[in-house]
Amino acid sequence: MSREALPSSVALLTAAIGRLHDPATLAAQLASNVADAPAGAREDLAMAAVDAVLPRTAAWLVAHGATREHAAASIADVDRKRDRYGVRGTGLDWFCAVATGRVVAVGRLQFELGAHLADGTRSWGVHVPETGPLDPAACDRAFAAAPDVLRRLAPAHVATVWSCRSWTLDPGLAAELGPDANLVRFAERFTLLPPGAHDAAAGDDSAAKFVFGTDLASARSIAPRGRVQAAVRARWDAGEHWTERTGTAPVG
Repeated sequence: MSREALPSSVALLTAAIGRLHDPATLAAQLASNVADAPAGAREDLAMAAVDAVLPRTAAWLVAHGATREHAAASIADVDRKRDRYGVRGTGLDWFCAVATGRVVAVGRLQFELGAHLADGTRSWGVHVPETGPLDPAACDRAFAAAPDVLRRLAPAHVATVWSCRSWTLDPGLAAELGPDANLVRFAERFTLLPPGAHDAAAGDDSAAKFVFGTDLASARSIAPRGRVQAAVRARWDAGEHWTERTGTAPVG
């Protein structure tokens, strides 16, 4: 059901555009802002605020150095993620990140401003939107073009490293797909950081979400279609797990 956004929720997100606020904190604030509504209306009210602010987000991006194409592609991720994963499956924090200009699309990839490594080092986060094949040449162009855009958008958060956290950085992916697979070639751009305590727990859920578009229990029961789904399922059928790892690469 379509609902009109609460002015206070729109004001909350509008004030955060371009300020690189922590998305999880902003999502919690937005959830609190709609908490007095009936339980069944809260999600719709939160997303109504996200939708309402997107034109302002696009305008801010263009005013601060992004092209109109970058801005349109950036905010398009809200509908794309909502349609594919739903609000809960995506997470309100991601929608807040897009709506406040923290996540910006440049060519084939998305880049996150305000990211940090575990040791506090500034980074530019790298994400892969669901917009088709992960062509290596298209990724090359995105990595080449992004630094100028990101520096203009957030000159106080210039980074010297890219960071990516994904199940596709599982070190066993090449053995499953072969070294020439686009996902493998993407993962090889990054140097893995030491594994963390939660990498194994997160990997299976991420693979289920991004490869099958559903939760882990459902993904295990779906007949795989295509090479990637078959590879993910083969590891599960063997009683093994996927990990979610973090990798870095130097900018430039």
